[in-house]
Amino acid sequence: MEKKLVRDVIKAKCGEKNVTLAQLAKTVGKSPLFVAAALHGNHRLSPDEAQKVADKLGLDMETTESLSKFPVRADFPNTTDPFKYRLLEIIGVYGDAMRDTANEMFGDGIMSAIDFTIDMERVTGEHGEARCKITLNGKWLEYKTF
Repeated sequence: MEKKLVRDVIKAKCGEKNVTLAQLAKTVGKSPLFVAAALHGNHRLSPDEAQKVADKLGLDMETTESLSKFPVRADFPNTTDPFKYRLLEIIGVYGDAMRDTANEMFGDGIMSAIDFTIDMERVTGEHGEARCKITLNGKWLEYKTF
């Protein structure tokens, strides 16, 4: 089943049943961001996890099975979406500084995006405004010398 169609079906079912990503994540026992990425086709759920989502949303077998297939992660970046654009802008502005700082802290290497977790939370700023806090936590991988 095509990725976009799966996303559309799941989004519609979530709306019909008034189910949030946080509720689905609790049902599956995973992070809301991981589950959201899986529902967008960028991660996969185990067959058992996919069935839990299917039971909660009333998904058909084809949609359910598609949640357990190995993903093809090729549809990014999308610079027309404002949220994604701002994340790209952050990397554009701070990426070199982050790399230099990480190299000073850890040596010559990169942060893994495979041995990795991400968390997002709503926090309150010092003036009472809503703020979005994103934590990226990846294993440090040193470049090998040979």
